[in-house]
Amino acid sequence: MGNVTSWVLFFIFGVVLVAMYLLIRRQILSPLLVGALGVIASIVLMTLNSLAQNNTIYQAIFVGFSIGGLFSVGILAMALYFLRNETRRAPNDAPQNR
Repeated sequence: MGNVTSWVLFFIFGVVLVAMYLLIRRQILSPLLVGALGVIASIVLMTLNSLAQNNTIYQAIFVGFSIGGLFSVGILAMALYFLRNETRRAPNDAPQNR
């Protein structure tokens, strides 16, 4: 990643991943909406990042789907796992009156 455009796109990609995770974990928006928009944004950003590095369009699309898609699906899976684990454990954490 030699040029500034690549670095900026990669930084925005990281911000999208962090935002996806936080929006799902904090239940700010619907996980379906956040997941769909996050996956699409990640694929587009990584494709543009690859094009900024002077790769061919085929290489850029492959990078976009493989790197962008896999990272965003991984973040989505982690956020949903921890969210479901947290909600499943919540009733057990309440103090019991005897």
